[in-house]
Amino acid sequence: MEDNADMNEIEEELIIVERKRNPKVVLGFLSFIILVAAILLGITLSDSNDSSTNSVSNENPLSQAQVAPEKQGSIEIEADDNEVLSRLEKGEVTILGDPIPLDSEIGYLAPSFKAQLNEGSELVTVDPADGTVRLIGFFAHWCPHCQREVPRVSKWLEENGVPTEIEILAVSTAVREGTPNYPPSEWFIEARWPTDVFVDNQDNDLAAAYGLAGFPYWVLVDATGRVVHRSSGELTEEQFGYLVDLAISLAPKLA
Repeated sequence: MEDNADMNEIEEELIIVERKRNPKVVLGFLSFIILVAAILLGITLSDSNDSSTNSVSNENPLSQAQVAPEKQGSIEIEADDNEVLSRLEKGEVTILGDPIPLDSEIGYLAPSFKAQLNEGSELVTVDPADGTVRLIGFFAHWCPHCQREVPRVSKWLEENGVPTEIEILAVSTAVREGTPNYPPSEWFIEARWPTDVFVDNQDNDLAAAYGLAGFPYWVLVDATGRVVHRSSGELTEEQFGYLVDLAISLAPKLA
């Protein structure tokens, strides 16, 4: 009997202990469930982020297609910049005819020539006897007189207009690296020169063919290719204006 009583007491104590443990078990179980739920929620959110990222990535080709013309435009601008950077300081020159002697008299026949523009053109042929009156100026970028005259002539032409009856051309010659206003192509741009600028070659053949004796140098050629006027040295605005008027007076009159 005593043994049974002892057993009953032990069982009751075990039940009490078990009851005391149950809340911990329940709390532990709930904690485990919460942890699993949190993990599942994190996986769900990660999947949703991945899907949203994929949706953005899917939109990128469309957005790129929309901005493609702008990118192409910038490439064209870069190409234009490269063209500017590829301006010529010297070029190819071919003289077609006898050069004008340094001491020649007025009336000498000016030679035709092929040369390139400083903007990087192909060879351009100039025939002085093609019926167009031409006023051709030869300039060296390092020459102090040229440095004053080129901006002065540019200003005169800007204020008075480039005459349509004649052609006014410039020739960049005697180019020397490491001297003032190099490269001359940029110098002409800064001076706002408004007409074509031809470039001479390494040996300055174009300047020699037109009898250059000093800088600046102007040659006026009539519509038949004959030299009407030559001048070496810096011109004032009035003198240049007179030269332009003289050239216009020689232009063939339209019927």
